[in-house]
Amino acid sequence: MQSAGEPRPALRHAYAMVRVSCVIPAYNESATISGVVRAARACPHVSEVIVVSDGSTDQTPRVAAESGADCVLALDENLGKGGAVLAGVEAARGDVVLLLDADLCGLTPEHLTRLLQPVLAGRAEMAVGVFSDDYLHGMMRPLSGQRAVRRALLLRGPKLAEAGFGFEIALDRLAKALGARRVQVSWTGVSHRLKSKKYGMMRGLRLQLRASSDLMRQTRVARPRRRTLSAGSRRRTRMDALVIALIVLVAVARPLFFAHPSQAAAFHLPSLPVPGPEDRVLVVVAHPDDEIIGAGGFIAAARHNGAAVSVLVVTNGDSNRVAAALVGRHLPPRTGEFIREGRLRQQETVEALQRLDVASADVYFLGFPDRQLALVMRSPLEPVASRYTGLRSAEYPGVVDQGAPYTRADIVELARTIVARVQPTLLITHSPLDRHSDHVAVAQLVDLIRGQTPVYAFVVHASGFPRPFRSSPHDPLLPPPGMDLPAEWTWMRFELSPDMERAKRAAIGAHRSQLATPYLGLLLTSFVRTNELFAVRPADLVASHPQ
Repeated sequence: MQSAGEPRPALRHAYAMVRVSCVIPAYNESATISGVVRAARACPHVSEVIVVSDGSTDQTPRVAAESGADCVLALDENLGKGGAVLAGVEAARGDVVLLLDADLCGLTPEHLTRLLQPVLAGRAEMAVGVFSDDYLHGMMRPLSGQRAVRRALLLRGPKLAEAGFGFEIALDRLAKALGARRVQVSWTGVSHRLKSKKYGMMRGLRLQLRASSDLMRQTRVARPRRRTLSAGSRRRTRMDALVIALIVLVAVARPLFFAHPSQAAAFHLPSLPVPGPEDRVLVVVAHPDDEIIGAGGFIAAARHNGAAVSVLVVTNGDSNRVAAALVGRHLPPRTGEFIREGRLRQQETVEALQRLDVASADVYFLGFPDRQLALVMRSPLEPVASRYTGLRSAEYPGVVDQGAPYTRADIVELARTIVARVQPTLLITHSPLDRHSDHVAVAQLVDLIRGQTPVYAFVVHASGFPRPFRSSPHDPLLPPPGMDLPAEWTWMRFELSPDMERAKRAAIGAHRSQLATPYLGLLLTSFVRTNELFAVRPADLVASHPQ
């Protein structure tokens, strides 16, 4: 007797004649990719499984290959979902493409058979899988990444690769424009692994914000004007996308705004002394505003105490899409608008540090590519091209070496030049445990050039940090929960007086382009607390401040 979930015998031969390629875009999904690949391999209709590792820094490619993927495409940099999917589609040989997210839990071959059946039988050009157990997923059906699609349909959309997290919205729009038939298939027992579980609360929120930004960008993509498409219909489409984006953000962000840290816990941390007149402090950071977030109060106190302070900013922070769109009043922002953003952020940094009594002559910019420092550090001689500005060398006015190629050799040499010029007695920089790849790259850079100079390291991006995620000036800044320092390091607090707090808040106020974006506005103000936090090696503390 034939089961309800199986195709009729007459259709089995037709199904077998259609080749199905399964494409799974993945970014740091080593915890779940194995189950998704195995389910796809076990589906009798799937001819090949292609995993696209979208710039993953974990073991995703290895785990995917060991789990039976026929092809693992390891992209050198993160292209976003649209770019990763299209890279897999170009490598696919099937007439039908089965698209699956890499973070699925509870997936079985039967789920995939049900999703493929309408397309293989010719009843639709695209089938969309919806989780019946997840009411939120049902509300966001247009964002479902589980799809069976005719490959020819995917290849009709040349701009799908640029859609980022708005890929599904762009795909639905393409299908509608071409008159393609679409059906919905319900899945029971399948769920996503939450971003807050995968990446931690803060990084999960940042990814949701990025997804929401891409989604809203897709609602602004120019459409051909048709008389049949009323202004009211266009407004409803944009409003639906906005509601979906807000639902996603509220679901992820809700826990961040509660639970105050304990004041008593902060006093269990040893306190850092203020640098003296004999000290020369060099702060090395990845982006404009990082030096204020992590050490604005320390800089203010050091200058008040007579210490010399210099700041080296490695990038001009020119990849913030929201800020660039606000600067250029165009969505999505163009290359020139990212460059304008970089110039503006350079000016804001100088103004912010002047509010902390750091002269503009003591502020150095390298002008290297934002969000791509990890690539630069892996590229000894070949210049890296910025995905945002299109630049391959430092072309901003006022940088240390205008025209310096974006290579590891040049960034290390320029940083050594500044260290030789300043001759610091203390270096302050990012912790290598920070979640931002640029911050980790700068920590590696400082480790190459520091010599015997003591280093104090701070964290900006970590799971559940800072808590609460909003302005909370009367609360202490405590170590990120679950972050274990190496044995030779310890957390230390630097107490901020009311004057230091006011100076730090004033310096943050100079970064107007960042405060205008919702996430960064919350992030910057969240770091004005009763103290700042540094990871310090006791040997470095003794070397910098002998008893």
